[in-house]
This record gives sequence, C-alpha cells and structure tokens, in this order.
Amino acid sequence: MNLFGTDGIRGIYGLDLTISLAYSLGMALLNHQSSGIVIVGRDTRMSGEALAEGLIRGINDNGGQVINLGVVPTNAVAHYVRRIGADYGVMISASHNPPNYNGLKVFDRYGVKICAKKQAEISAFLTENKVELPLFTVETPTFMGADGIYMEDIKKLFPISLKGIKIALDCCYGSAYKLAKEVFFGLDATLIVYCDFNRGDMINVGCGATNTDFLQKLMQTNGCQLGFAFDGDADRIAVFEKAELLHPDRVFYAFAKYFKEKGCLNNNTVAGTILTDTGLEKCLNKLNISLLRTDVGDSKIYELMVQKGLNVGGENSGHYILSDYATCSDAIINALLVSQIYIKHGSLLEYTKEYKSYNNLSANISINEKTILNIKQSGIFDELQNQFNLKFPSIRLVLRFSGTEPKIRIFVEGKSIQTCNSAMEYIKGEINTYLENN
Repeated sequence: MNLFGTDGIRGIYGLDLTISLAYSLGMALLNHQSSGIVIVGRDTRMSGEALAEGLIRGINDNGGQVINLGVVPTNAVAHYVRRIGADYGVMISASHNPPNYNGLKVFDRYGVKICAKKQAEISAFLTENKVELPLFTVETPTFMGADGIYMEDIKKLFPISLKGIKIALDCCYGSAYKLAKEVFFGLDATLIVYCDFNRGDMINVGCGATNTDFLQKLMQTNGCQLGFAFDGDADRIAVFEKAELLHPDRVFYAFAKYFKEKGCLNNNTVAGTILTDTGLEKCLNKLNISLLRTDVGDSKIYELMVQKGLNVGGENSGHYILSDYATCSDAIINALLVSQIYIKHGSLLEYTKEYKSYNNLSANISINEKTILNIKQSGIFDELQNQFNLKFPSIRLVLRFSGTEPKIRIFVEGKSIQTCNSAMEYIKGEINTYLENN
C-alpha cells in the first residue's frame, strides 16, 4: 500500500498522521545507510513541532544528522537540500488543508519529491515497522537565519524594483507569514498585508490561496494593483490584478508566453496535467507552444519536465514549477515572476487578453478507504467513462481519487456551460447509484 498521495503522506494529526509515523519515516530514510543528512522544515501548524520531534528522533536514533530550518516554505527545504548537499529533505505540512491536518513531504538529494519507486519502498517500510512512542522532547537547534538566507537567494533571481506598485498579500498564517512581506518590502513595494502572523491554529481558515474573498475586498478597499494569496506551505498561489482573480491557467499562459518571448522556453513546450484547461492548450498552440499532460500533482509534472527537458510546468490548483529557479512550486518565486511581467507589460490582464478558457465544473464525493479499494478493483471508472463519452461526446470527463483526502474528484469541461451542468448531474448520479448498490 502506497501511503503517499499526490503530495506526500497526509492526514488528520493524531489519527492518520502520528508522532510514531514521523519517527518511522526518520528510520526509513536512514534504512540501509550508515549515516545521512536530512533537512527538516515545517509550516506553522500546532502539530508541526511534535511531528518534527518524532521525525528528528527517528533520524538521530538511526545514525543520521538533522538540519532543522524551522518554519519555512516547502521549496526552502528543497533549496537547502541542494545548497548543502543533504541526502533528504522533509517538509512537515498539509499545504492547503485545515489546521487539524498535517503531512510529510519527502525530497531526494536533488531537491526533488521522491519518485514512485522510493515512495513504495518507504511505504512498505512504514507498514512493516510500526512503533509506539511515549511523549518526549528532542532538543534540536533551529538553523537561525535560514529563512533570511533563502530570501536573499530568491531575491537574486529577480533583480527588479517594485517601487510605486501597491501589492496586497494574504500570507495565510502559514509558512509565508514573515518571508513574503520581507521579500516584497525589500523590493520597495507598497504593501497591504493580511494573515501575517504565526498562527497555526488559523492556517487556511477563511484565508489563503483557496479562500480569496477577503483578499479581493482588501484590494478593492485599498486600490492595490496586484494581490497574491499563499497557502499553508507557500507552494500554491492565487493571483489578482485590480481585484480581479486570474484563473490559474491564465497565469500559466502568462508564464509560458513570457518565457517564449524571452527565447528561453525549452523545446517550445510546457507540462500540464489532465485537468489543464483545453482553452489554454489552444491558446498555447497559437503561439506555437505545445502542451504535454500528466497526472495531477507537481511531482508528476516535474517528472515529465525532466523526461522531456522542459523548464515550465503548472496545474490549475495554482502550482507552477519553473525549473530555472526551483525544483518544486514556490509561490513567492511565482509571485515575483508575475510582478516582473507586470512591470514589463503594465497589465497581466492585457498581456493575456487573447486567453480564452473552456467552461468546467468540479465536484467531490466523499467515500471511505474501503470503498476506494472496491472501486479500484471493480473497474467501474472505465465503464462510467465509456458510457459518459457516448452520451456527452463534446464534454471531457476526468474521474480520479483525491491524493490528499478520501474523495472522488469529478471534472467536466466543454464549450457549453449548459451541457457541462447536464454532464455533471449525470455522472454524479451514476456514481451515487453505484455507491448505494455496492
């Protein structure tokens, strides 16, 4: 059983995700190694320190050494793995999930999220080596100033001035709570900042990249030109211009177009997912840019990028991988690139005015783990897909399991919103009928 979803091991703290599991992960990373260096970071969740203690103890007890970064964005862990030459990195975060969730994201020595083979090996080890630990405290000094060094490293990537530009930031009470405002303030932007405190009990609650209503009102009230909302571990971003939310695939289009114009878009191709807007694909094609698709998850995108030699990838959740700058999605880096495009062209909305999206709808159906296994064994998704294609030939359907929660994800896309609505009601009805009868 693979314990890793689309973005690490994730679950409710104390139930699915425990200190003992974190300890076992520390053991697993040092399995078959006599020593090793592991970079550890976390977001602001209240469970983060306890999970870090368990993880660090598991590493130390098995001959490893830890460099503890404290509260940092996810990409800072990947960045330091490469910068220091560590063997692994672990980010303790549940990204955009509520405060009672947490997660363990694992990076290899190249600062890349571990491959499917390594996920399977670690999952097998964790399943076979369960431990029960008493409460304990591990005294592991935090690398003081790690966030400041990281900030200076990413600012060097964008030698720009934001003087005269009014920017609103929603830091989500998460990993970006301090770093994001320091980066933008250091580039002379005029800032309006929201949720910029270390409040793990409030992370993603009514704020952040998945809850943008307040940021939009903040921009309207204060006349901001740009706005950025981050999620819990600052790898996901929502982008506003003058209080208008840009669709994530429109931001992706802006990045691809900008790289193409600069002459640095590798192979004139970008990497997306099965959920990437077909409208985006058609707009890219008009610029002689090809789109390759893979499964959902930024690790899947990066794997495709490496295979095909690409340097721009993204997904419609607001994750964008710019491999000239980072090995995983970094919302602060992506916000800086948006700002750079804005400086050069005056408006992202105008710069991407030719972008036309298709209509799409998404829905979730909650299920349990046993039902997931039964559905996988039954092959019902393939059957439903075939029936759907015959009934709605103009609508694209994606059925999949969530990689972070026990849910079925449904995505329909087409030119007609009325047909999308009918298609969504049909497929939800078919799935619910199956669940009631099985």
